[in-house]
Amino acid sequence: MQTAEARILIKKILESDVKFDGHFDKCFNNLKHTQQEELIEWVRACKELKINPIQSKTNREIIGFVKRIGSNIRAMLTKEKKGYFIELFLDKHKYYEIEMNKLGF
Repeated sequence: MQTAEARILIKKILESDVKFDGHFDKCFNNLKHTQQEELIEWVRACKELKINPIQSKTNREIIGFVKRIGSNIRAMLTKEKKGYFIELFLDKHKYYEIEMNKLGF
C-alpha cells in the first residue's frame, strides 16, 4: 500500500482530519504489507474503542493508543477525550519515547 493511500484510508476510518507525525511516510513504506494491514486494523480498533487508551498526565483531555510494530517501530494515536482524533505518530522507538514524554504519557 502506498503512503498517500494509507493516509486517505486512515482519515476515512477516523472520520477526522488527523495529522501524521514522526517519520510516518518513511516508516510506513518500510513496513511489510502485513504490518501495514495490521496498523490499519489497529487504527480501526482504536476508533471503535476496542483498544484501552492511556491518559495523559499533563492534559486530562487527551488520551492515547499505543502500538508496537516489529522491534523498533512504534505507533501512537492521540484523541481528545470527548472529541476528534488528533494525530497518528509513527516512528522509531527513540523518537516515540520523546513524543510520549512531550504529551505526558
